[in-house]
Amino acid sequence: MNVIFHISVGAAIVASMSHLEMNKHKTVKVTSGFIIGIISHGVLDYAPHCYPINSVLDFILGLLVILLIFFSVKNEFKVLVSAVLFGCVFPDILDLLPEIANSKLGLNFPIFENIFPWHLHEYSGSIYTENCNVSNINHIFTLVFSGIVILLNKKGVMKVLK
Repeated sequence: MNVIFHISVGAAIVASMSHLEMNKHKTVKVTSGFIIGIISHGVLDYAPHCYPINSVLDFILGLLVILLIFFSVKNEFKVLVSAVLFGCVFPDILDLLPEIANSKLGLNFPIFENIFPWHLHEYSGSIYTENCNVSNINHIFTLVFSGIVILLNKKGVMKVLK
């Protein structure tokens, strides 16, 4: 699934964790956020999906949204937000980024076997046909779900934002 959808779920994860007091057990909360981000990535990649956004545009938009979110939150939440968003894209960074960088930028990073099972052909939800109807529904559902979670946690989100 495109990075931008992983980031939208990351924003929802942050919203759902926004009620947490960050002064106590910060390491546990940050680690949990990172792990939840990785799990959410797996769930999204396992669901049937096409790639409606060009990979270069997706990378740029994803990076801009990450930076926008990061610079919009209070300092006490920056580590949590960073951990969640990093967890949401970490599997792609580890498994896919070297090959993409090699092909798009002409670099020569070493390529290893995928670590995350949802990047293996037999467990990936990637659709390799022209029919992306199910994918479109899944993308819309992902954005609507993320929006609902953010709205339901509006009070906590306002606490996190500057």
